[in-house]
Amino acid sequence: MGPSAVALPTSYPSLLRTAGFDHIETADLTAEFGPTLQRWTDATERNEAGVRASIGDQTYDERAATRAQSLAALDEGLLSRFRYTATR
Repeated sequence: MGPSAVALPTSYPSLLRTAGFDHIETADLTAEFGPTLQRWTDATERNEAGVRASIGDQTYDERAATRAQSLAALDEGLLSRFRYTATR
């Protein structure tokens, strides 16, 4: 099972405002996410035997496939990562 996109009828800042939050700030962390995901992938591959022993072959394979799909989506500009902060 691969990653799935979530389509929202509105934006996250709008959802936060609706929930009573204000002073909403958005930070685009997409540029930082790619290298972080690559390091995570590399470390997992370096320790593959131990990770497989810990989480099992099926879970390892599913997570490796998801990371590969995410890296490809980042490269194609289809995936982004944002951080939202707000006060109430």
